[in-house]
This record gives sequence, C-alpha cells and structure tokens, in this order.
Amino acid sequence: MRKIKSLFIVIPLLSACSSMHSSDPDSLSFRIPDGSTLSLNKKMTITHENTHGIIQAGEQVTEKNRRDYAINCRLNFKEFGPRTIDPEDFTVLRTEDGQNWISQPSILRFYSEIYLASNKDTDIIKMVCQIYGDTRDRNFTVAEMQTALGDFVTFKYVTNK
Repeated sequence: MRKIKSLFIVIPLLSACSSMHSSDPDSLSFRIPDGSTLSLNKKMTITHENTHGIIQAGEQVTEKNRRDYAINCRLNFKEFGPRTIDPEDFTVLRTEDGQNWISQPSILRFYSEIYLASNKDTDIIKMVCQIYGDTRDRNFTVAEMQTALGDFVTFKYVTNK
C-alpha cells in the first residue's frame, strides 16, 4: 500500500519535469536536439595565433572588437591558423547551458556550449555562445542566439519523438 501511495506522489512529479522541455526556440526551456544540424554558411578565417573564430551580430569579429555584454559565439577548432574554414554542416552531439562568475558579486557569464562533429573531418570541437550580465539577468534563448549569429550560422532542428 505504501508503494502505491509513493507512486501517486512520484508520477506527477516526474511528468511535471518532462513538461519543462519546449519545442519553441524562443523558450528558455528549449534545447537544441542532439542530431540537429549547425550550418556554417560563410567562410571563417582563423588567424595564426587562434584556434577559433568569433561571430557577433551576424559578422565575424576579433577578440578585441567583441562586445561581452551582447551575445557572441565562438567556433572552436583543434588546430591553429592561419587558415580558412569553408562552409559546412556540423552535427550537434549535445548542448550544455550554464553560468559562472567573472567578477563576484557583480558580473556573471551566461553561456551555451554546443558540441559538434564534422561530416568532412574538419577539426571542429564546439561552439560556445556567451553574454555577460548580473544577477538580475538570465541565460539567452536559442532564438536570441540565432539572432546574434545572423545568417553566418544557422540551425536545422531534428524532431525527437
């Protein structure tokens, strides 16, 4: 009898957790489904001292020109430049969201890490999008991330059934 009562408590709790996921990229609870596609639609230049390129407001920018209080995304590769990464489709392996202190207690970094695999053996690792804020701010949505990427990078979501 006790087990049955426990089930009546546990089942609604579990179903409440599963309903927290959304299929709307404008929702904070939307996660890019594993197996989705991230398309690099323009050539990306990697300078000789870097293993990454940064995109902000739909354009490639330098570290020096990056605005930390606006969403910016960094595509990380294994090898240093100089080189050019050609347009390509990458497969989303998994995503992770989080936050960490930049300067406690005033500046937080909100981020999303999207781990990627290449279909052409490009040495991609992941894309990390971030924005600085404070304790009154929140992480960004995938739709807000897409706005920051513009048409430089786009997503095609798979539907998980």
